[in-house]
Amino acid sequence: MISDDNNVHKFKTIHDSKNADDSIGTRSAESAAVAATSRDMSKVAVIVSLLVVVLLVIFFFGMNRNIAGLTEEVKGLGSLRQEMAGIDQRLVQMEQGMPSQMKKMIAQDIVNEMAMKAAHLGNTLEDEQLRDKMQQVLQTLKEVRQGLEQ
Repeated sequence: MISDDNNVHKFKTIHDSKNADDSIGTRSAESAAVAATSRDMSKVAVIVSLLVVVLLVIFFFGMNRNIAGLTEEVKGLGSLRQEMAGIDQRLVQMEQGMPSQMKKMIAQDIVNEMAMKAAHLGNTLEDEQLRDKMQQVLQTLKEVRQGLEQ
């Protein structure tokens, strides 16, 4: 196992000028690829940032339109409150101007309605004590009705 140089299993580093040129070419190709990639990434970043700006503008104008619509609604609520205040005043005037005879008629109708409901409830109850109490309620309602008729 002895070679010509009397070297036994030893590796020698051989530098060829061709190998050196290939490694330099590989390094320059790698640096060119990195530079191209960074340029491509910067283009992508610019495009993404422009898209973000466009989306922000769209979002801003959409929100601006919504806020303008809400402002109009709030102004409409103010006028609605004024109208309700006017209606309340007219209702108070109508109640004040209503004749006492009309008030008595309304009260009689309410008492009649209560008497009818009490009579129905008295007929549906099963407990004798409750029926007796409902009869007393009916009697009291009749007295109120007679008082209103006078």
